[in-house]
Amino acid sequence: MDPQRVFPLCNIGSSTLEFRTVHQPYIDRYIFAPAREAGREVKHMDIKAEPGVDVVGDLSDPAFLAELRKMEFRSLICSNLLEHVENRPPICESMLAMLPSGGLLFVTCPKDYPFHPDPIDTLFRPSVEELAALFPGTDLVEGEIVPGETFRDVLNSRPQGALKWFGRMMLPFLNPSSWKRQLGYWPYLSRPFSATCIILQKR
Repeated sequence: MDPQRVFPLCNIGSSTLEFRTVHQPYIDRYIFAPAREAGREVKHMDIKAEPGVDVVGDLSDPAFLAELRKMEFRSLICSNLLEHVENRPPICESMLAMLPSGGLLFVTCPKDYPFHPDPIDTLFRPSVEELAALFPGTDLVEGEIVPGETFRDVLNSRPQGALKWFGRMMLPFLNPSSWKRQLGYWPYLSRPFSATCIILQKR
């Protein structure tokens, strides 16, 4: 897309710089580093005040939303956040309110992925149509369920993590609830994860 249509961009629920560059370094490597190197403006927004969060606030706060509008974003990215909130409709309304007519929304949610609380997981695993329906007054530019790697691929790329996970499976009596969550990854040793990805344009 023409960068003039995309930037300035707001990264909703960005988490911290450490999360984007150390825990999940591909986030910065493939999405934000290219934008940064091209001199494109990106603001990282989260509810927690931590290093790497440029804009701190709650999307349900009208005063904070008014401040976001003043920043004149042309697009936003909301990646794998909506399964972790219970009040999805008002959050989505706030995201729409940030953007002008013609603004773009890049939104993803897991489609086939185990339970992963952060701090909750509502198990929202939408289709393209269900995810797009959260944003009335938009047109679907593109939507797809994108397959990813298997949990076996993840473990093969992280030998220490693999040893830790298999060791954890051998000790169900230590924190059974945590063990049950980890057990949820077992089917994905052979089944790929997938995500629902959409691009919307505000009317």
